[in-house]
Amino acid sequence: MKKVLSIVAALLLCVGTQAQIVSSRSTIVKTQKQASNTQWFLRAGVNMMNLSGDGIDGTDSNIGYNATLGYQKSLGGAGAYWGMEFALGSRGFKVDDMKCIAYNVQYSPFTFGWKIGVADNISIDPHLGVFASYDYTSKMKEDGESISWGDFADALEVDYNHFDAGMNIGVGVWYDRFNLDLTYQRGFIDVFTDADGIKTSNFMIRLGIAF
Repeated sequence: MKKVLSIVAALLLCVGTQAQIVSSRSTIVKTQKQASNTQWFLRAGVNMMNLSGDGIDGTDSNIGYNATLGYQKSLGGAGAYWGMEFALGSRGFKVDDMKCIAYNVQYSPFTFGWKIGVADNISIDPHLGVFASYDYTSKMKEDGESISWGDFADALEVDYNHFDAGMNIGVGVWYDRFNLDLTYQRGFIDVFTDADGIKTSNFMIRLGIAF
């Protein structure tokens, strides 16, 4: 009887150990799949800001910034993905000695891209997406004096739009977890109404890291 009980106890111990191993393997596989399916990243860099439209003769690019937190979720296993981004950024321009800049928050509800492997740990990343933004402050500064874009618009008897929306189109290079990204950002909403369709035109050069 003792031998039978010993054998039963040993079998139960083996079954329990096997169940723990299977459970652990399932957890590891699930974790690996989740990690490979969604990739978070940070990007930050300079933004060469200008405006586009018929009424911008004589404007030059001004230098701003863009800092982005986002993620990419793979679509299948061929390199395609979609993603979402949140950013702090800027838009603006320069006229002679007057520097004009507006600071904003940005939201990109979706970006589609395709990571194309070209070598070990190196891939090219063309991408296209949309964005919406809101300017929370702005200034036009010359000779130590500054006014807001709203005051400038009032002087011209036009309206200043704090909101903007448009597209992002760019290409990046990934080396392992590190990224160099070049993106052109074009707004679709007039910055100043009744002012010859003047719109946002930004070119961003950013460095990023995935985690």
